[in-house]
Amino acid sequence: MSGPLQSFRPEDFEEPCETCLAPPGQLCHAWCDTGYTAEDARADAQRNTAHRDAKPPAP
Repeated sequence: MSGPLQSFRPEDFEEPCETCLAPPGQLCHAWCDTGYTAEDARADAQRNTAHRDAKPPAP
């Protein structure tokens, strides 16, 4: 890890959870066994940060 993770933003996600119907960008309800978890949020934040920091290919 190279620095603090940025929290995810609601606009990073487009669909609610199919099981508990948690809104896009929100963690699922505690009883939901198929939805978005804090671990998922951390992994997405790492991927998004890495993607933003990646340089586009040279022409």
